[in-house]
Amino acid sequence: MKVVVLERGERWGANDFEQSDDPRYIQKVMDIVVARSTVAFRTGKLVGGASINMDGGHFRMPSKAFDAKEASGRRYWPSAYSRATLDPYYAKVEAMLKVRQFAWTEIPKAGGLFAKMLDAAGCSCERSRMNYTDCIHCGFCSQGCKFDKKQSLILNYIPLAESKGAEFRAKSTVDHFEPDGTGYVVRYQKDGVAKEIWAQRLFVGGGGIHTPALLLRSKPWLPALSTHVGEHFNNNGEHAFVGVLPPEFDDLSSYQAFMGMDNAGMMSFHFWDSEGFSLHPGGGLEPSVFAASFADPSGMDEVLPKRSWGLEYKRFVEKVYPHRIIAFSTLGLADGHRAVVLGDGGAPDIVDRNRTTYDAYLDRVERNVFAVGQKSGIKLVPTTPRRLAGTTSAHLLTSCRMAESVADGVVDPEGHVFGYDNLYVCDASAIPYAMGVNPALSISAVAERVVEKAIAKG
Repeated sequence: MKVVVLERGERWGANDFEQSDDPRYIQKVMDIVVARSTVAFRTGKLVGGASINMDGGHFRMPSKAFDAKEASGRRYWPSAYSRATLDPYYAKVEAMLKVRQFAWTEIPKAGGLFAKMLDAAGCSCERSRMNYTDCIHCGFCSQGCKFDKKQSLILNYIPLAESKGAEFRAKSTVDHFEPDGTGYVVRYQKDGVAKEIWAQRLFVGGGGIHTPALLLRSKPWLPALSTHVGEHFNNNGEHAFVGVLPPEFDDLSSYQAFMGMDNAGMMSFHFWDSEGFSLHPGGGLEPSVFAASFADPSGMDEVLPKRSWGLEYKRFVEKVYPHRIIAFSTLGLADGHRAVVLGDGGAPDIVDRNRTTYDAYLDRVERNVFAVGQKSGIKLVPTTPRRLAGTTSAHLLTSCRMAESVADGVVDPEGHVFGYDNLYVCDASAIPYAMGVNPALSISAVAERVVEKAIAKG
């Protein structure tokens, strides 16, 4: 089989990456999708996709996530999927990406402070499973690793595919595709020149935002396309918090908030069984995480600045930010509350849907997280006001969800788009529900299974 991959971004290697937070550079390595509802989601933009920018956490999805059901009682995941059936594919991906549990000696200070916070509150945590090798903790993971310490796809799957004859065409932006009775004609632009390519089998892997947008742009030629395309958009229950450590909490002089890893190497399932969410700390924080205006009634005003400019903000960055700030996110079994639609010129836009159950999830999360803060003496506050919760994430799921039938989803358990032979969706958009852990490993494991079934089809 001849394989051609069309990627809208450029192809970079370690020497091309920069240790920079300059927005002009950031927009070269990732795409910030800003929608009419002030949503701003982050997607990969280079050959290698989000593996360039991700924080390294790779977890097998717990059985409880596979068994999640919607209000009608329907199980989100098709019956063919369980932890047991995906375990062989998990193992295959872990071997390829060199995923392993970190040793305690590899945990950055931010992870240790996170663990101490949970321990002080009587909660448990454990070391993460990561695809890093000999990380030097420079704090620029999401900008692309200059040292090839993170096993992004440019170091494994892509060169292996090319050694077997696969061709990767960078700077190739797909507009739409059309079935012609024998396969699919893909219309795209490369370096501003209109081109086309024919495929007997077409695999769409643009992620949770761009895959549904591409399908919707192709809908005039796909009249049987499911009405679920773009719906149920889910950010994996991600809800971020900032903690301000009391000066006496630990030897904070050795801690630099801007150093470490974007994933601080720890995670907690303490609230998983009872509340359906996990906790994951971050590192490598830059002052711009405080660009939002914090206004909280719980006594944070004397610590956090009320605005992200001026003398008050300068003093905060000098005295509090370097040594007393930690950050972490919850990931959990939350319902989707947005949809991907087409905006001006066919670009993706994201609109609101009913968020009643999502707000109930946030109520549980904040109640338990604030209790941790009270018990540990750490002042915690969400990084976004509640009205904007769920409007930013790098976990972009379920917008072309997998299901047993077209009545409930877009693709079948083997990744086929309902109603169209040899058309597949093979990315995060096909994941049927929130996972509650970092999604990268499960996305890859499902992709391994989809491709295995496609090859067996002949």
